[in-house]
Amino acid sequence: MKLFYIIFIFIWITFKTTASESDEKADSLKQNCPGILMFEQTAFLQDMSVELPCRCKPDKITAVIWFYKRHLNSKDVTLIKDSQDKVMVDDSSSKREADLYARFDVVDHDLLIVRSHPDDSGIYICGSKTGEFFYGYELDIQKNSDARVIFSDKEENPIPDFITDEFQAYTSLGKWSPCDRCGVRGEQTKIGLCYVNSKYINPRYQVKDTDVSCGSDAIPERFKPLIANRTAEIFVRSCEAPCDKNRTGILGKVVNAANNVAGYLKNRFGFLPIHKLPTQKHVSPLGGKVTITCPGSKPEDAVAWDKDKERLYRTEFLIGIRKYMNVFIDHGNNLHIKFAQFSDKGLYTCWLNGKRQASFELNVSKKPPVRRKLTDTESIFAIKVIGFCFLACTVLFFLICSIRCCCYCCKCCPLKFDPEAEV
Repeated sequence: MKLFYIIFIFIWITFKTTASESDEKADSLKQNCPGILMFEQTAFLQDMSVELPCRCKPDKITAVIWFYKRHLNSKDVTLIKDSQDKVMVDDSSSKREADLYARFDVVDHDLLIVRSHPDDSGIYICGSKTGEFFYGYELDIQKNSDARVIFSDKEENPIPDFITDEFQAYTSLGKWSPCDRCGVRGEQTKIGLCYVNSKYINPRYQVKDTDVSCGSDAIPERFKPLIANRTAEIFVRSCEAPCDKNRTGILGKVVNAANNVAGYLKNRFGFLPIHKLPTQKHVSPLGGKVTITCPGSKPEDAVAWDKDKERLYRTEFLIGIRKYMNVFIDHGNNLHIKFAQFSDKGLYTCWLNGKRQASFELNVSKKPPVRRKLTDTESIFAIKVIGFCFLACTVLFFLICSIRCCCYCCKCCPLKFDPEAEV
């Protein structure tokens, strides 16, 4: 009986502690909610996934609407709401609406943006149908097309800070990504975004940090021409990581020894079955464009590519390294081939966060000769051009003949010049 009371008291104390912690957390969230609508300033690199939580929302509100404006003083407003798991958009541009359907989504009142684009920059406000505003964001998506790539192995220097008496522009660095390969030399990347520190920044955009990104409307207009040419930075360095992490303890040593024996048997005798990667086959015509995406990867993941036994490192194949590149890796970790050639045939393997993910077998073939039909678009266009030229020549021929006939009949223009007639 005493044991029952002890268990009951323990459960009651645990429940009260958990409830008090949740109440304190809710109270702290309410205290962090501003009294007037302010904007939390946040920045991302292009093609990254963005999640904007709907903070400060009362519990009684079950449905929210996200309001988007390019600038705070803009008149055009886009409404994004969740209705039966579909994003509903109220906007005048059909192209913009189709893009929002594809990349924007509202999940559990939070706004999700995939493959973010610089045009997505602006003001986002979480509110309700009745016109209540709960929380606001200013989103700045910085371009990756003109981002400066810095290779640490080549001892390249980052962009220096721009310091004046009124403000300071600098690069805010993120964390290094995991090593994209294991067992061999891999690479790590780190994103650096442009930020500004100044006492003249609009305090309405300083909800969490005093600094704002370079594309923010909180920066005074007189500062913007001075930082217009400052871009984001992408840092790349070499790394090495083991494929099997060594475990500690007695049991860990036993597991490590078993993994070493299994690896030796696989490589030496093929005694144990080797895990085969899922392989997709693709045939591209000669001169065709090929884009390969690593399955299950996101732009912020660590992705690497191999062709057969060749490592496609970013130091040689990252987009923008050279003026002309037929094979390159974009900043979204996709592998591109502009014009497929016979030398591009092979087995392409992608690594995801240090592990082999999938393979792609690419074959390049010549286009078979295609016999044209009169119903083809090119044939119809050629017939129209030839017919128009024939009609124009015919009209010009009859026009010249008519003019000569009129001149001959009316004797306005003699056909031949006779010098004896004048004498």
